[in-house]
Amino acid sequence: MFSKSLQWRLVIIIVTITFVLMSVIWVFLNYKVEDIFYYEFKTTILNNYSILGINESMSETELEWRLMDDPNILSQLTGFDKSYTIINGSTLEIIYSSDVLYEENKVNFRNEIFKSQNLINVINGAMTGEEKYLTKSSDGDFYDYVKRQPLADGDYILFFKYNRTRALSIIKEFNHIILTGTIIAVVFTIVIGFLLAKTITKPIVDIMHKAENITSGDFGQVLEVKSDDEIGKLTKTFNYMSSQLKRMLAEISSEKNKFERILNFMTDGILAFNTEGQIIHINTAARSLFDLNEGDQTFAGIMEKLGLRYTLQDLLSRKNLAGISDNVEIKNRFFKIYFATFSDNDNVISGIIAVLQDYTEEKKLDNMRKEFVANVSHELKTPLTSIKSYTETLLDGAFEDAVITRNFLKVIYAESDRMDRLVKDLLLLSKHDSGIRLNLKRLSLPVLTKSVIERMRISAEEKKQSFNIIIEDEDACILGDRDRLEQLLFNIIGNAIKYTPEEGSITIIVGTDDKNAYARVIDTGIGIPEKDIDRIFERFYRVDKARSRQMGGTGLGLSIAQEIAKTHGGSIHAKSELNKGTEILVLLPRNRDDQEDDYSDLQYEDEYFPDNFL
Repeated sequence: MFSKSLQWRLVIIIVTITFVLMSVIWVFLNYKVEDIFYYEFKTTILNNYSILGINESMSETELEWRLMDDPNILSQLTGFDKSYTIINGSTLEIIYSSDVLYEENKVNFRNEIFKSQNLINVINGAMTGEEKYLTKSSDGDFYDYVKRQPLADGDYILFFKYNRTRALSIIKEFNHIILTGTIIAVVFTIVIGFLLAKTITKPIVDIMHKAENITSGDFGQVLEVKSDDEIGKLTKTFNYMSSQLKRMLAEISSEKNKFERILNFMTDGILAFNTEGQIIHINTAARSLFDLNEGDQTFAGIMEKLGLRYTLQDLLSRKNLAGISDNVEIKNRFFKIYFATFSDNDNVISGIIAVLQDYTEEKKLDNMRKEFVANVSHELKTPLTSIKSYTETLLDGAFEDAVITRNFLKVIYAESDRMDRLVKDLLLLSKHDSGIRLNLKRLSLPVLTKSVIERMRISAEEKKQSFNIIIEDEDACILGDRDRLEQLLFNIIGNAIKYTPEEGSITIIVGTDDKNAYARVIDTGIGIPEKDIDRIFERFYRVDKARSRQMGGTGLGLSIAQEIAKTHGGSIHAKSELNKGTEILVLLPRNRDDQEDDYSDLQYEDEYFPDNFL
């Protein structure tokens, strides 16, 4: 725990430095204390030696007498830790020694002092031995000062000995003081170091906690700048980094959201695969196309569902995928599939993207175009064939028979009239497709319906059909183009008359609800099979083509009616039961004195069809 904490590591470093410094001081002071004692000992000898005035004319006895004669000098050269010894330079015999150890055991004393390096150096010819050598002795370690002194009666060696005992006692006491001071210093260092480390590490810890909050997504982190030193600069830098990071991530998040929304709302399917073939992204459009199980979420699984034989490695190895595309059918929808690779920052290919472009509407439009051309061609070909056949018959001589000629001309006229109506209907649909301009006026739907019924009553009477009109709301007013709405009603009521057998009945109900005015045309005709209900408003669609054509229909009446209803902001609906009858419901937005003309919010429900219909 401590090794992982910067604060405690700083404390340990400071304590270690303090301990090392105190140890160095301790060693240095120990050395200097002994050095002081030794040089004091050496200085005392040199000063007293000069005072004694020892020279070569003196004898050994006189030298000894001089050393012992002056009590002051004697007290400085001898004591419990100091002594001097006179040694014959030729025989190395100890002449005299003031050391108490000499009296106790002369042989041992001689053996111990002859361990001295300074003494050995003087014996070997040096005049003095004044190096600070520590001599280890069983009687106690000592320092010494040795001097060769020629006298009148021969060469002598003066051996001055300084016992280390007194110095050691002082050093021991001194060490105790240093040890106590070291402990106190370490304790204070720990406290001060902890406080100092805390002042350094607290901002760093704060930055660390703020950084952790940033990693969890909280970017509103701002630290208080408390100083202008390096920590303060670090805090300022962190605050700047946090704000920049927040801004950059907000931009990235915004772009990511835009990208995801664009992908999810694209009608084209997008699938991204990594180099292992796993799906790493699939948008909503693509997900709705596939019922993906866990084992299918791979490139190979998707290709198998599409019935394609591409392999991932084959596509990744190709330099150009622009020329690769295929047409596939999924759930009765048609798609073109394209491929493209994507790379990382080092331009290393990271995977492949498959794009499923929906062209179902284009294909339907193309099929409708082909069907429309075929239908128009067929519708025009039949009357043209009749006209041509009857004309050829007349040219071959049939015109000489007045009765035959008249009948043939009636047929030619009827077929040409049918072609004229077909062309007019096509032109009208073309106008609606191009955006027809309406001459809008406030109209009464009941009045308009009655007018159309009166004009069509003769056609109904010819088939002995009964007309019933029910006006539920005389104030059912709309905003519309009279000519267009009349055509809408003519087409619907005309179909009811056309496809209702003789002595059948046709009921027209006009009324209103909260939003719309409506006209319901109910007949007891041949009805429409359930499978054809959704297609009766398609252009040229006929339930029974042969019968419809015999009745003179163009197959465009309901298509025109639907286009007129849409341009007025309304709609048209159908219900039917085969061999029982059909109901056509027209909904048009109401126009009231307290209501603005707004068709943008229309909804049409099946509530307009009664439960007991038919």
